Parts: sequence; structure tokens; C-alpha cells
Amino acid sequence: MTPAIAEIAGGGFGGLVAAIALADRGWSVRLHERRQAVDSEGYGIAVQRNMTHIFRTFGVLDAVLAGGAHLDRRDSLDRDGRVVMSRPTDRSPWRVDRRHIVSVLADRAQAAGAEIRFGSTVTEAHPDGRLATADGYESTADLIVVADGVNSALRDRLGLLERRRMERDGGLRVAIPRLPDEIAETDANGTPMIEAWADNRRVLYCPVDRGRFYVLLGSLAGDDAAHGAPIDPAEWARSFPTLRGLLERVARHADWSEARWAQFQTIRLKRWSAGRVAVLGDAAHAMAPYLGQGAGHAMMNALGLAVALEEAPDVAAALDAWERRERPLTEHTQRWTRIYGNTLFLPAPLKRLAIRAERLKWVAAQYAKAADHVPTGCTA
Repeated sequence: MTPAIAEIAGGGFGGLVAAIALADRGWSVRLHERRQAVDSEGYGIAVQRNMTHIFRTFGVLDAVLAGGAHLDRRDSLDRDGRVVMSRPTDRSPWRVDRRHIVSVLADRAQAAGAEIRFGSTVTEAHPDGRLATADGYESTADLIVVADGVNSALRDRLGLLERRRMERDGGLRVAIPRLPDEIAETDANGTPMIEAWADNRRVLYCPVDRGRFYVLLGSLAGDDAAHGAPIDPAEWARSFPTLRGLLERVARHADWSEARWAQFQTIRLKRWSAGRVAVLGDAAHAMAPYLGQGAGHAMMNALGLAVALEEAPDVAAALDAWERRERPLTEHTQRWTRIYGNTLFLPAPLKRLAIRAERLKWVAAQYAKAADHVPTGCTA
């Protein structure tokens, strides 16, 4: 179809990639971000192969990776610090600070000609293309992209929500400084990502850049002792005695003004669109983070949306084709991230078996299906 006017609600990964992809294809794009700057939580994400395809297509891969840390392996530990399984991080060798990625994407969107309106909260998004914000701005667009997060009120007003599954677990994510001897150790012997499982808790940590660790502390929804912010390191050390030093550093050095425990959710919609409105990212398909693909699917589906609009004769045909093409892989990842996350609930002997199941080629392929996918609009 002929490029026209697009309004985007939300300046996260999905919204920014949609802005870039549409602007690159000649659309007039305005993105609304409720905060006063394009920002994100201060922790890291795994940049996997599918994401590198997108960043390379946009010409920002080097800029993205310059702000991250390269990982050599992933070590899964038991409660006593023993390595249950070690495997190379071929599919996700980079961990990068979310704020850095969002900043790079925002600069790229503006360079493509997209306008970003800060402090702009979209309050209405109608199937006929009418959009309104809290500060009185109104517009009629040919396309509205709703990418405003898991608790999207815009999505709910459109009546698109089919199921919100509150998972049995959640997590708290922070960043802390690395010690000089830790940096020297990884310089000499390679950089691991550590994933430890014990009781019904999980600790994952790795460098997010040269000077900082990203730390995720996962626990059950009913495990109130694990939800404190700041954490109680003695409580966590009951499950992970060999990580006591790390846990004490988390308690001392994390920025607790922005950290909070959040319950994981899985979102399924009846449809990903209504009239001229497309919904993507966590608003459409939130998932637990065990496979590290929430951001990946937000970006893949945003780029896929722009390609569908380029190929189809009109918005309705484009949105139908987009959902048919992108939704099956997204829902595959939702299923398999829950399967991997179920490791949290198993007794210790079964935890080891679940972790080692990734050695089976078929299981590994299911876990990595999204990471190995070449996104629509990219070349291998």
C-alpha cells in the first residue's frame, strides 16, 4: 500500500522498531512516549541471532553491541555451586543494557524522520484511526500501533484480550558493579553467564557491560521472603550458600529506587488488530523471560508489520497477513518459555534432568526456534 500516516503508542523495543521500519518505507510516523525521555529499565537483555539480524538491517548492530558484554558460555549450577551443564552461548553471545539499546533505536528512528513526542500518553486509539492523548493532542491516522506494555489499557478498551495468565513465578532485576578481580578473571578465562537453580528460586547473573553485572532473582509468587527490595541476602543464601557474597553485593549496591519484584504474565489476544489498530510487544504477547525473547518478538513483529503493509494493497489485508505470518512462532516461544521455566518448580533431581534435557537436539531446537529465525524483512 501507499505509505501514509502512523501513530505509535509506546517507546519500547516494539514501538521504536515499528517507527524505524515504517519511516524507512516512507510513512509519516509520530511516536508517543509517556515518559519525559525514551528510557527503559536499567538491566540487560540477551541479544540473540534474530535480534542481530534486525539491528544489522537497520545499520545499528555495531552501535548496539558497543554498549554490551560478550559471553562465552552459560553455566547452570545447583544449590551447592556445582555445574550441572555448561554450553557455549552461540545463539546469544551478547548481553546489552536495555537503556543503551533503546537509546540507539530512538536515535535511528529520529534519523529516519520519525517524530518522538515525550510526556505524551495516548488515552484513546479507535479502530477507525482516531487517536487522542492526555494533553489534548488528536489525530486521525491510517495506522495506529499500540505497543504500550503488558498492562495496556488501549488494548483492553479494544476488547482484544482473550487471556491474561498470571504465572506462578516472577522476578526482580537489577544491575550492580563488577569487581576488578572479576573483570580480570573473565579477561583471562572467558565470560560466563551463571544460572543457578535451588528450591523454587533462580539466580541468573552475567556482565551487561565491562563494569556491571545484570542480576535476575526469580521466585514463586507466594515466596514473600524473596520479594523484598532491597533483598535479604541471608534469606537468599539459604537457597544459594555459594552465592552469598554476590547476594550481599546486590543488597548493598542495586538501585532499589527502580527495582521491584514483578509477577510474570502470559498474554494472548483474540486478534492482534482491530480496524486500523495493530497491537504488538508485551501488550499482545507478553511471556516469561526464560528464553530471553520478549524483546526479540516485539522487534520481529514490528518489522514484520511494516513489511506486510508494504506488500498488501490496504491496511486490513496487511494486518491479516501479518498476524498469519508472525503469530505461530510467537506462540511457540510462549509455550516453550513456560516449559523451560517449569524447571523452577521441580525437586532437585528433576531440576538436573530438566536442565540437561537441552542436550537433546529436538528440545534444543524448540528452545532456539525464535533465536535461529531470520525475521521477516531481514536476510540471513
